[in-house]
Amino acid sequence: MHKCIGNMSCAMYSPEYFKIIDGKAKLVGSMLTDDKYLLSLRCDNLTEERLIKSAEACPVNAIGIVDIDTNTDIVSTKLNVSDEHKEIIAEYDDLKEFVMDSKGYFLIKADKEKKEIQVGFCGSRNKVEVIVRGKKPLEIYQTIIKQGLVTRLDHSAYLGRELQKAYIALENNLEYIQDDELEIINFS
Repeated sequence: MHKCIGNMSCAMYSPEYFKIIDGKAKLVGSMLTDDKYLLSLRCDNLTEERLIKSAEACPVNAIGIVDIDTNTDIVSTKLNVSDEHKEIIAEYDDLKEFVMDSKGYFLIKADKEKKEIQVGFCGSRNKVEVIVRGKKPLEIYQTIIKQGLVTRLDHSAYLGRELQKAYIALENNLEYIQDDELEIINFS
């Protein structure tokens, strides 16, 4: 359950077994063993079907189901890589490939005093038209998407990266400068 992102789909299918506590799913009646929460039970077909749907709906593959009689996976959390998988070396040249989002751009600030991230949306050069404030990247970029302030996937990815950097900076009392790498000092 440590991989849980709080999607809540598991609780939707099996609310009697999955409870959302502090934004994460908790497996009711389970015990922690080897970094996994385990629940051993015999159940009827309907409950089994709902638990399987809960596991299959998990977007981060955090829920596995094993038949305790045969010790076989019903829903596995193991990653299977196809023998025919494709490997691609990542590359990008910002000077050659960058395309401005037609909607505009964002100015991002990490406000240490307020412990929040502030994002100014500029629809035209240096004119802030909307300010989105929040504590976590997810709530900020989801709000920006809902407001229709971004149209390009690469711009969305950039925004997610910068918001995460701003969040890390705030959490670790680091200086955040948009488009710069974070300077993390290790004193160990």
